[in-house]
Amino acid sequence: MKIQSTRTMKLLFALGLVGLSPCALAASFDCNKAASATEKLICSDAETSALDGKLQQAYKAALAATDAYGQKALAKEQRNWIKDTRGICQDTACLQQAYTARIAVLARNEKNIVDGEVYSDCKLPGESNQTASGECVNVVPIRDPNYRVDSFNQSLEQRKQSGRVIGCSRLIDLPVGVAGSNHSFGGFCVLQEGAQRKNVTICNDEMFGHFQIQPSTPQDASDQRLIDFTYAQCYGG
Repeated sequence: MKIQSTRTMKLLFALGLVGLSPCALAASFDCNKAASATEKLICSDAETSALDGKLQQAYKAALAATDAYGQKALAKEQRNWIKDTRGICQDTACLQQAYTARIAVLARNEKNIVDGEVYSDCKLPGESNQTASGECVNVVPIRDPNYRVDSFNQSLEQRKQSGRVIGCSRLIDLPVGVAGSNHSFGGFCVLQEGAQRKNVTICNDEMFGHFQIQPSTPQDASDQRLIDFTYAQCYGG
């Protein structure tokens, strides 16, 4: 009787494991306590849930690899990613793309969390940072594309324009002045107006009060177009 009871318990335990969703085993959080729409979306798909677990491991490794200053910068960058990149996804395809890209960034395990190198010789990979008007400008790719979300929204509010930027996929800086003391930022972002979302190209320069926004498409998302737009509409100097 005791042997049969033990076998029964093992069978029930095995069946219990089968009953668990794959995401409950893989996600970095308890899927039974998923609260937000994003968390529920993650838990609804095993592949996405596995990516969430993989990202958590990559984030911990990146934190361990960087210095104390970099850890603070990385933590802030991760919060921005969760809110403004992962948080605006409405389907698993978007989530998987966001996770894959973020894991690749974290996997570099950089000791110092810094923005990209300044392109000042009119040469971008496969392109040029020479503007359409022939000017050669310094271009700094910003590692955290959501770094200027709050600033862009402040510019929208100041001009009483509708909608809010809810996330950006690309951000650049065109520094100018003594030691690059002034900055003109441009980005490819998502603007939400009510229930509607649209892709926009946006830029601002807080020192000179420059600001511009225009509708865009994924086909517009090239460094050259972003440089030309930012330089023509917001460049301070």
